[in-house]
Amino acid sequence: MFLPTTKDTAIVTPSSQQQHQPMTPKVSEDKKKSNDVAVSDSYRLMIRAGLIRQSSSGIYSLLPFALRALEKLEKIIEYEMVNIGAQKLSLPNLLSAEPWKQTGRWETAASELFRLQDRKESDFCLAPTHEEEITRLVAHEVSSYRHLPLRLFQIGKKYRDEMRPRFGLLRGREFIMKDLYTFDTSEETALQSYEQVLEAYKRIFGKIELPFAIVEADPGNIGGTRSHEFQFLSKAGEDTILTCSKCGYSANEEKAIGVLPHPPEASSSLDKDSLIRFGITENKKLAIILLGPGREVNSVKLKWGSGDHTVRIVDPIRAYELITIDDSEQDPVIHIFKDHTFTGPINDELFTVSRDHITSDILKKITPKLKILGDHHHFHHNISIHNGDFHNTKQGDGCPRCALHFHSTAPAHNFEPLTSSRAIEVGHTFLLGTKYSQPLHATFAPENPTTPGERRPIQMGCFGLGLTRMLAAIIEISHDSLGIVWPKNIAPYRVCIIPGVREEKVIEAVNRTFDLLNTLRTTTDFRITGNDVVIDDRAGSLGYRMKDAELIGYPWNIVLGKQFLETGKMEIQKRKIGGVDKYFVEMEEICNFIEESS
Repeated sequence: MFLPTTKDTAIVTPSSQQQHQPMTPKVSEDKKKSNDVAVSDSYRLMIRAGLIRQSSSGIYSLLPFALRALEKLEKIIEYEMVNIGAQKLSLPNLLSAEPWKQTGRWETAASELFRLQDRKESDFCLAPTHEEEITRLVAHEVSSYRHLPLRLFQIGKKYRDEMRPRFGLLRGREFIMKDLYTFDTSEETALQSYEQVLEAYKRIFGKIELPFAIVEADPGNIGGTRSHEFQFLSKAGEDTILTCSKCGYSANEEKAIGVLPHPPEASSSLDKDSLIRFGITENKKLAIILLGPGREVNSVKLKWGSGDHTVRIVDPIRAYELITIDDSEQDPVIHIFKDHTFTGPINDELFTVSRDHITSDILKKITPKLKILGDHHHFHHNISIHNGDFHNTKQGDGCPRCALHFHSTAPAHNFEPLTSSRAIEVGHTFLLGTKYSQPLHATFAPENPTTPGERRPIQMGCFGLGLTRMLAAIIEISHDSLGIVWPKNIAPYRVCIIPGVREEKVIEAVNRTFDLLNTLRTTTDFRITGNDVVIDDRAGSLGYRMKDAELIGYPWNIVLGKQFLETGKMEIQKRKIGGVDKYFVEMEEICNFIEESS
């Protein structure tokens, strides 16, 4: 086995030819360098413990320890996927642009795609996801209801041109994901598949044994009618989730709806800095968003009509650069979004404030269109007003599920307040419906056609787990000042045997302990074998190797030193947040002890 090592951590080949300690390259913290914009605890620990090395911004090599943990995670996931009837396959990472153009995502996902052309100038992309590819495949293979339901999954690399790769594996440009796609004959059976996958995900996260949350989410660019995120709770998370301790309601900030804790009070004058935001619609028209005090815009909710029209929040100067005004246009050229929390009138005062708030250059563009005709209900036809919920729900807002519906007349103080937490998204589920099957002609002949030759679009679901992100997130929430604290089911090695002295009695005991651990069955679905036990007999002091063991985070360390020579008992250390628990156990009792204590 070869791995790069630093000068101070050179590996000495062990004398035993039986089981060997792996090579563990490490760097001290002051030698760590990164091209990433930001550094997280997980990134720092993964570098120090020799799990990853950076190739370029957002792209990493996984070294043996990280790969072992990843493979264990894959086994847990694959077991649960097969358990619900899914079959594993492998899809290409170099994808033709044609199906992407058919679904419209060649344009809408343009900024995230790594695009390239072959020598014939045909367009391709490196796969950021596989909805188009799997749908096209199934469209060619499935023709009848007899071929359904179908569940297919893969585990492989994805590529996304992140604008700001950061935090190591938490937000990279190359990453490993598990994709599961379900194909059903009806909305009802598709929903049943969706619920079965959610239960399988719960079992997967249960085996990781770390706190997680399942939250309602916005489908985003993937699309669909229903979506959930699986989140690891962490102060380092980029996502905000809101939960109700009373009924269990949970949603991410983009999706959450809260009951206002107090009826909003009308403002006698407008505070331009806190109440007004600006944006640009998809057809480059000006959007003015009106909010109540202390509220922030939720860009996901800034939709109108069928929901296909969206708004991008920009600063006033950027708005001037992007908006287009054509005097001949009959459609609205200015969209005003009045949030529920905004209680001021939309009249001349609003536009006076708006004109003060934006640049004179923008005024030159929009002033001719701001033809106020009297009160706030009558505007020139080029101004369109949208009323609705356009703000971010925040901690302290009332729980919508407890309130039964948003416009409940019950006193606000009777509603359970929502609690805000930071979290790291590691899984996302989507009930896609026919978003991809319709444009890509993935249809089937139903069992009971209503017309001769009828074909119906397949109902689909999409379920993702970010494996490399999960590794980093696990370390982010399960570490201490000493190093990583791995959950036992995905630790690179579950047991590390550390001989403290080089005496024959100790060497014999090390080998005997290794043989005993080969027979150990834990309470989980997986077995500790010799391949899950490592002996660290490198040159160097016992203290040096113990620090390495704490950094790497083996769940169990077995130390055979002077204590063993004097009493015949081994020192067993169980790693936990904040240090280790120590026990002294006879060799013949070691298997029972570890099994009962796991």
